[in-house]
Amino acid sequence: MSKKSVILGLSMAIALGLCMGLAGCGEKAPYAGLKYDEYIKVGQYKGLPVEKITVNVTGEDVQKKIDEALQAAGEKKDLNKKDKIGDGDTVNIDYVGKIDGKEFEGGSAKGTDLEIGSDTFIAGFEDGLKGKHVGEKATLNLTFPKDYQKEDLAGRDVTFDVTINSATRMEKPEYTDAFIKKNTRYKTKEEYEKSLKESIRKEKQAEAENEQKSELWSQVMAGTKMLKYPKEERKAYEENFSAQVDVMAEQYGSERSEIIAQYFGAEDEKAFNKMIKESVQTLIKQEMAIEYIADKENLKYSDEEKEKKIEEITAQGYDEESVKSYTGRTMDQYAHINLLYEEVMDFILDNAKVKK
Repeated sequence: MSKKSVILGLSMAIALGLCMGLAGCGEKAPYAGLKYDEYIKVGQYKGLPVEKITVNVTGEDVQKKIDEALQAAGEKKDLNKKDKIGDGDTVNIDYVGKIDGKEFEGGSAKGTDLEIGSDTFIAGFEDGLKGKHVGEKATLNLTFPKDYQKEDLAGRDVTFDVTINSATRMEKPEYTDAFIKKNTRYKTKEEYEKSLKESIRKEKQAEAENEQKSELWSQVMAGTKMLKYPKEERKAYEENFSAQVDVMAEQYGSERSEIIAQYFGAEDEKAFNKMIKESVQTLIKQEMAIEYIADKENLKYSDEEKEKKIEEITAQGYDEESVKSYTGRTMDQYAHINLLYEEVMDFILDNAKVKK
């Protein structure tokens, strides 16, 4: 599971692109029956200091939204031999790359689509096609960056012979009241822009509040100590984390040692096991703190909220089986920890002391 995970930020494993879980725990809810005070001492979580939110909506913010709407409503136009290719146009090209007059591996391709201005290719490649026309050929004399990912090509001079097969351009409609009436529920640009300002304000407000919550949660974690770790959950997490690496190795056709080194920066199994242990400890500490605070403050969510959360998870492409496979939890359990996390963070923010 990637960062699509709803409970973003709760574990190092999720941040790395792996979702650890309580595989083998069956239908038993995580931490069920545990006396939290025997395992964790949660630090201060009420009255914590946090920076005040200041939200400003600029004309540039509004214009960006307008441009996005116009782009979405645009239609593709095939360019002819008279049209000059420019930024934003998409070209279909054949190209042959040569170093010292010889083709090199990975330097040639046919029928490649490239958006001009996307910086997909090395510096100078896309600029070299600006002003050209469909059917035209171009020779580009360029240099690979010194920090290029392929060391044998880094810093070397290269020549690309490019043929422009075809090109398209997104024709955006004019920004008028007629456009507003056709594409939105508003009648005038004034009404539309007023609604954009409000939606942008809400987006920025939500982003700022998430930053506040992140800062507050860091303070909570800094003051929280684990007295001991529950053996069942700890073992299950470690086994599941390790198993997910084997799954990755099989998917990519790589050795386990290669996955460990490439994706986790661990030089060997010993270093990786240490990383697993630290990640599991962090995850358990955070989850138990969430459960502890929710229990102490009697924080709950409704059945309707759980149904909505499950719908959100399902909309991301995860069903009961895949959630169980990735996390070791049932859909119900997974939705539970997500909702509880949200309730706890709202409570901590509501009870924080905003700095003047």
